[in-house]
Amino acid sequence: MSAVLSQSNEFSIVARRNCSMSPRALLAFFLVTAVLSLLIAMAWAMAGVWWVLPFAGVEIGALGIAFIAFGRRVGDFERIHLDDSRLVVEVCERDRVCRHEFVPAWARVETRRVGLGSEVVVRCRDQQVVVGRYLDDGGRELLVRELSARLRERRF
Repeated sequence: MSAVLSQSNEFSIVARRNCSMSPRALLAFFLVTAVLSLLIAMAWAMAGVWWVLPFAGVEIGALGIAFIAFGRRVGDFERIHLDDSRLVVEVCERDRVCRHEFVPAWARVETRRVGLGSEVVVRCRDQQVVVGRYLDDGGRELLVRELSARLRERRF
């Protein structure tokens, strides 16, 4: 999570998925893993245990599918921007950006329990959006505290 606080009463937070490996590093890791797996499987096949090769192929294929699924969600983010006239919440999932605008004086931030964790909801009249998916519980609490305080300032 990154926050930008300025002196003009603007507040902005961008939360992204935790992606510790770049696409190039992920590809290199996949190739090294695939080559090692094939080398080990070929050594067993040459020793007479040929049925190890199909399992190695399935293993490499499953790993490739998992990396592709992970790579499709790398660019997901949530952006919350508050200025004097509006609260803008942008949620990007799989190259689709949903933009929600709220009047700061009417907006509310709530926390609700979901399973073992919690989620943060920004609500204004009949419109609501869930935010904080990429934050841990402490980050969500900080987001609720900070955004609620800034919205309270806009009500008076």
